[in-house]
Amino acid sequence: MSERLTDRCAAALPWLLWPVFLTAAPWFLPSGGYTRITLFKFILYLCLMIPFLLLAGPGAAKRLLRRKPGFSRLAVLALMLLSLLSALLSPWPGAAFLGGSRREGFLTLLTYYLGFLVLSAAAAPDERALYPAALGVAVQDILCILQLEGFDPLGLYPPGMGWGDANILYPGSYLGTVGNAGAEGALLCAAAALFWLSLLRRGGRRLVLALPLLASCYVLGRMGISAPLAGLYGVLLLTPAAAIRTRGSLRRFLLLLPLLLLALHPDKWRVLLPGEALCAAAGFILLRRDADAPLPRSPFIALTAAGAAGAVILAACYTGTNAALREASALLRGRVTDEMGNGRIYIWRQVLSVFPRRPILGSGPDTLGLLDLPPYVWYSAETGRTVVSGIDAAHCEYLQTLVCQGLPAALCHLALAASALVRFLRRGGAPSGVCAGAALCYGLQALFGISTCAAAPVFWLLLGASQSLADREAAEASH
Repeated sequence: MSERLTDRCAAALPWLLWPVFLTAAPWFLPSGGYTRITLFKFILYLCLMIPFLLLAGPGAAKRLLRRKPGFSRLAVLALMLLSLLSALLSPWPGAAFLGGSRREGFLTLLTYYLGFLVLSAAAAPDERALYPAALGVAVQDILCILQLEGFDPLGLYPPGMGWGDANILYPGSYLGTVGNAGAEGALLCAAAALFWLSLLRRGGRRLVLALPLLASCYVLGRMGISAPLAGLYGVLLLTPAAAIRTRGSLRRFLLLLPLLLLALHPDKWRVLLPGEALCAAAGFILLRRDADAPLPRSPFIALTAAGAAGAVILAACYTGTNAALREASALLRGRVTDEMGNGRIYIWRQVLSVFPRRPILGSGPDTLGLLDLPPYVWYSAETGRTVVSGIDAAHCEYLQTLVCQGLPAALCHLALAASALVRFLRRGGAPSGVCAGAALCYGLQALFGISTCAAAPVFWLLLGASQSLADREAAEASH
């Protein structure tokens, strides 16, 4: 009975997580808009996850005890233990358990890890789980587009202000119902990767996923935040080697990729339109062939390798006006300054300077803001003022784990992201590879992002779903 309850809870989770957690929150938000949304999201997240874990946990534990743990589950268990020890031995145990400004103490991290373990033990999710995700993301996209166009339908910005006034008339940058624009971007890039890979694997009624896919790409392009774009482009670059396994997947790749790029960069339509026409023609020619006919992988692996090499060369030679590409070009040439990445180089240097103090177990989860790091001071040309920004996040999730939970925990965290990469490359044409690719997209943007309970759970739940699907695929192959 408890194991059937685990399966039912796991099947119901997508229907609760996306439409309710992501889109219903602002209608119940107390006055104060984005100034209170972090706390509200945290409470909403706990109200969703704690009952889920209490109901689904016992059955999941029974199954896990009967199964071989596997690499991913062992890494999560090790990360859980190391995080607990870090919190217990922290100089600030209260903050380490309950969390600091981002409310990501050990108790919050525990819900991430347990969520992964429960989903990895539950029955593998089916295709229907994609559609509540598509619904929630579509509503999120509509709200973001309205905000990008200057509207504030939910009254989340300060009176008389909007998205265009970010970091000018008010501090910070906020979009959608997630709060921080970077967290919104992390969520949308993972969702876009999920829809993209799902569409490549199979067409038919899944074509409805193209709408939230293209809308999410449009929002990501308009936001202009580099971290989620880096994650999405990383997955797109790996897609030929990982996910093109049949004529049908190649056809859908040729038809969808130009549309996706056009949604990301609508201002480049004159350049992209001829490519769209050529790819569409090639796709329709392939349409007349057997869609399920397998294709050799070696040409697509070579294409991915050539694309990666070409991207590095073009970035190194870039001399245009795009700020992110100019900084990437300077980095590849060895010209590093503290101002790069909106001060990330400076922040990373300061964060790494305190790592030797407690290298094994760190200072405790979410205690970076208590380490008294020197602030980042920068000049804002828009306001004509000097801005002093305190450092309470590493702006790299793996670096945050390194300093707050120690080197062994950081290695476990990185190993989990690497496991998503390996599974995506090996099983990109299977359901487990689809979920792994979406988790990888989040993991790539996490190199430059901040973990919050409004977005980070998606990474752990996608990993858990990927593990459950991989177990089912292995069982089917053995039979």
